[in-house]
Parts: sequence; structure tokens; C-alpha cells
Amino acid sequence: MKVFNCILGVFAIFGSIYCIFFPGATFLSSGWIAAVLLGMIGICSIFEYVRNRKNPDKSGKTVIANGVLGLVFGIIAAVMSVLALFVPQVRGIIDITILLMFVFWLIYAGIAGIFGATRQKKLTEGKMWVFTLVMSILLVVTGLYACTHLMYAAFAIGLMIGIELMVYGIRLVMSVFEKE
Repeated sequence: MKVFNCILGVFAIFGSIYCIFFPGATFLSSGWIAAVLLGMIGICSIFEYVRNRKNPDKSGKTVIANGVLGLVFGIIAAVMSVLALFVPQVRGIIDITILLMFVFWLIYAGIAGIFGATRQKKLTEGKMWVFTLVMSILLVVTGLYACTHLMYAAFAIGLMIGIELMVYGIRLVMSVFEKE
């Protein structure tokens, strides 16, 4: 199994290098990944809501809103990606729609994070809420910038896929050296 992990890890690292150097092509060739990720975010958020719904300390409204929106956007993106396979003339429109959904998701996540930071400030004494607030504001600004520069969003998605693939490949290679 270790040999298989090492070989798969090396292939993942080489694939990630390709994705990082050609982020636009990565986005165009794997736009369906956005659909899967949004769907998984939605499903995980819904499971988190169901698991913590009896705990009054958790904010259930935000979690269930994230879950439902993620699931809806994921389903829409998946349906549109499947349609693109059968109608190549609308591929550009579908890619732009997926990009816009990604951009609006960034803006929504940023706004939800800002509200979360204000709640966090009231509940805790530490300064961690400042980090949450700054990151959330950056998400909103990035979403607004990407809304007017869709190529930026496409390259960002391609780079994120490459970076995630690189981390996965390194983890696989490093697992070879772990003791069982």
C-alpha cells in the first residue's frame, strides 16, 4: 500500500504543478469540481446543523443557511456542467454562470463571517474575532473584485485546485514514511 500511496502522491504532485502553471485550463477542464465542492459544503453544513441543533450555543441559522445555499448551488452547477457535455455551444455561458455562483458564494461567506465575528466578539474575551473580521472583509472584497474580473475568479479556482492537489500529493508521499 505504501508503494501505491507514493506513486499516487507523485502523480498528484505533477498534476498539481500543471494545475498551478495553467490555472485557466484547469478551470475549463474541471469546472465540475466546483459543483462537487459546493455540494459537499452544503451536505456537511446540513449534517453539522442536525448534529448540533439541540445545543443552544451553536448558531443554527447560519449553518443551515450555508448548507442549503451550498447544496442548491452545487446541484445547479452539477446540472449545468452535465448540460455542457451535451450542448457545447453554451459551454461559455455555463462557465460564466459557475464563476458567478462562486463569486456570489465568496461575498455571502464574507458577509456571514462578518456577522459571525460580531457574535464572536460578544461571546469571547480574546481578540480572535479581529482575525475572523479581517478575513471576512477580505472575502467580500475579493468577491466584489472577482465579480468584475471573471478571469481572476477562473484563475483563482484553478490555483486552488492545484494547491489542494499539491497538499494531497505531499500527504500521500509523507504517509510512506509514517510508522504503522
